[in-house]
Amino acid sequence: MIFKRDIPGCFFILIICLMLSLGVNALSPNGIALRGQWNPDQGVVMAGANKAHAVDVMQINNPFKVKRLVESGPAVVVDVRRPDMYELGHIPGALNFPLDDFEEDEKALLSKITPEDEIIVYCASVTCHDSHTFATRLVEMGFTHVAVYAGGFAEWEAMGFDVAVQGADP
Repeated sequence: MIFKRDIPGCFFILIICLMLSLGVNALSPNGIALRGQWNPDQGVVMAGANKAHAVDVMQINNPFKVKRLVESGPAVVVDVRRPDMYELGHIPGALNFPLDDFEEDEKALLSKITPEDEIIVYCASVTCHDSHTFATRLVEMGFTHVAVYAGGFAEWEAMGFDVAVQGADP
């Protein structure tokens, strides 16, 4: 049986627990992001997208614009997904430089692109933020014409655009 005098004590303990858990979460490097961009209609779904230290990278939300840029040829397209995913299908002409291998592949990447190139970076879909991380690293290295294709390969494929398969590229 709960007594009326125990109810305020329970609320007090609940509030203390809530404050402690939010404090630990905020201070932890592995904490759960409570703020971010969660609406896929507004771009890539990202926890903590409101962080002040993030570099603002241009985001392309229009697959037809990306298709025009790919077909007209001025842009270097970079796929940052794992090699096994890239081999199964990718945007034609895209270079594969997985985000996880950025430091290891940096020299190879820099031999393929220059800071003056127009670069489009993409990953799996609107729920993947690896392309933003990769693009941010490029901007921090001095690249000035970097954009992220927000819809990624999933949107490209869903639109019925041409897909290249490893070994089938000319």
